[in-house]
Amino acid sequence: MNLAPRLDGEMSLPQVATSKGIENSDARFIADLMAKLRINSQSNVMVFVDSDAHGVLIASEGTDIKNLIGSLDWIKSERLAPPDKNHPIRCQLASFEYKHQQWRASYFQSHNIKSFIAVDLSATTSELETTLRTAFFVVIPFSLLLSIIGAWFITTTTLRPINRLHKSMDRVTQKDLSHRLLGDKEDKEFKVLIDAYNMMLERLEDSFQQVSRFTADAAHELKTPLTVLRGKLEQAVTSENTSQLDLNAILDEVGHLSAITRKLLLLSQADSGSMALYFEPINMTSLLDELTADMELLSDELVLHCTIERELILKGDIVLMKQLLNNLLVNVIRYSIHKKGVIIEARQNESSIEILINNFCLPMSNEVRSQLFDRFYRGQPEQLQGISGSGLGLSLAREIARAHGGDLTLEASIEDVFSMRLLLPIVK
Repeated sequence: MNLAPRLDGEMSLPQVATSKGIENSDARFIADLMAKLRINSQSNVMVFVDSDAHGVLIASEGTDIKNLIGSLDWIKSERLAPPDKNHPIRCQLASFEYKHQQWRASYFQSHNIKSFIAVDLSATTSELETTLRTAFFVVIPFSLLLSIIGAWFITTTTLRPINRLHKSMDRVTQKDLSHRLLGDKEDKEFKVLIDAYNMMLERLEDSFQQVSRFTADAAHELKTPLTVLRGKLEQAVTSENTSQLDLNAILDEVGHLSAITRKLLLLSQADSGSMALYFEPINMTSLLDELTADMELLSDELVLHCTIERELILKGDIVLMKQLLNNLLVNVIRYSIHKKGVIIEARQNESSIEILINNFCLPMSNEVRSQLFDRFYRGQPEQLQGISGSGLGLSLAREIARAHGGDLTLEASIEDVFSMRLLLPIVK
């Protein structure tokens, strides 16, 4: 580090030339000068002040300063001592070697006084080393300690929401998914994480409850045909007359059981995203014509109004598509008021095929309508008198539609009208 500029500035003391009473306070002047220059020993500084009126005011002992001043190569420095028109001051600077040490000197001359100041550079270097040593042994360890404390505080504050999240995760079990975290007081980044965690728990809880209900409902639905089958078979075993065995009833229950099992299998595949689809061109016009013709054969009272566009072609799984449409139309036959009529419309709408089915039914509340796609839900008891079914038809139809990239929705209507909308994309 080059200390000369700082020393030059500190040794630029034109006020020495105008100081009064210096002759009566040599020691104090030297002490003030040493304090300003940060020098600890008088041996490291030379001072010489000569007045035209009073002679030599101050002179350091042990050195012939007058001869020294004359032997130095002085450099004029107007920057440190700008000229005064009334009392011009000349400032000069010089570097020299004395007793094997490097010194820096300044020399001021005015109209009535001359002043000389020289400083041992090694003394100022020693002062700098002392300052650096103090910084190294005091300031740096203190700063390091503050940094460690600050890092610990920041880390603890940052990890607090993560630890809360970890503890909450530890409390989650398959029997208790109700734990939620409050993220109102957390930073934005952790609030996003906490919100995502809470949403994940809500989805898991909903799925778990749905699976639990589904399992219970499936067991209940399967229990009925199995109980009937067991009763029929036990009756045949205990009866002496085997001709009393009602094979038709047994066959009906086996068919019912088989249908429920098949639907449950398809629904489980839809839930896991593994429903296998074998795409091939399907003529929806022909398929709807065939199914609606079967509807008319099943009921003489059914009034059917069909508006089906020709050549409605899409790509899909023909077996599942028949299952979807059959579920919808069977639902119409079972729950519609036949004499009031059923309206079926099918048309191409841009890049999709839209099928609308409207029929009159017994008055149905919004609460009932909101549960129609729930598995095993069949509506109010007064609507089910003498009507068989498992409550899986609409749910399975919607899953098949979604597996094809479409959807099945219940349209808004008056209480005694049931309106379904099936939308299927045309896959090229």
